[in-house]
Amino acid sequence: MTDARTDRAGQGEQVLARLQTLLVESDRLEDFLEEVVTLTAQALPVPAHCSVTLSPEGGDQPTTAAASDPEVELFDQRQYEIDDGPCLSTLRTGTPHDIPDLEAEDRFGPFPDLCNEYGMCSMLSLPLTPPRQRVSGVMNLYSSERNAFTQPVREQAAVFAGYASGALSVALKIAGQLQFSTDLQRAITSRTVIDQALGIIMSQRRCEPDKALEILKRLSQQHNIKLRDVASEVVAQVSGVPPAPRPLHPRDSSL
Repeated sequence: MTDARTDRAGQGEQVLARLQTLLVESDRLEDFLEEVVTLTAQALPVPAHCSVTLSPEGGDQPTTAAASDPEVELFDQRQYEIDDGPCLSTLRTGTPHDIPDLEAEDRFGPFPDLCNEYGMCSMLSLPLTPPRQRVSGVMNLYSSERNAFTQPVREQAAVFAGYASGALSVALKIAGQLQFSTDLQRAITSRTVIDQALGIIMSQRRCEPDKALEILKRLSQQHNIKLRDVASEVVAQVSGVPPAPRPLHPRDSSL
């Protein structure tokens, strides 16, 4: 006969497999987080509502990126409005908060009273900390039962939080790569325009490249505008149209 522990282990493996599949198949971070909070609320062995709070760089204006139901969004939003609550404390410090009995909680201003009003009795906030990143998010869990988040439940919830952290890490890495690509394209475009302007000045003044660059820099200083903008004006005066940036294209590996 299969005992309860074996059943739970099998269910845990199924949940982990589902999370791995979601991480691969989801096209957007928001889609993945929506699936995670829904799966978390359903998979935990206690009645639970789940949400993920994310904070932009600098820690201001936190927002609920995903919620298992509208009710949990209400609790999150209330914390943002009063600027106090377990979620915000975890977001700012990286310290988990386990509130076994919200009715007995005397911290976080009026927030515990609001939870009690809607029948929420306990809460768990877990930091989402991608590797080498500051705390950028929190997984929030609310339950209508007191002392709902026992040690085994907290360990299970931590697994879900770990997957959400991993997704954030991937998203931040992709965002960084996109920014690097944008910066690289901007730098290449600027260099191309400056080289075009230098060629024009060399032709007009019949001078060497160093002298042409000196002239371009002097114009930049005189008019107090960036070197690239001065170069763009020089090119536009000759061609009649402003220089258009050329998009970067991947190298054709067949060549």
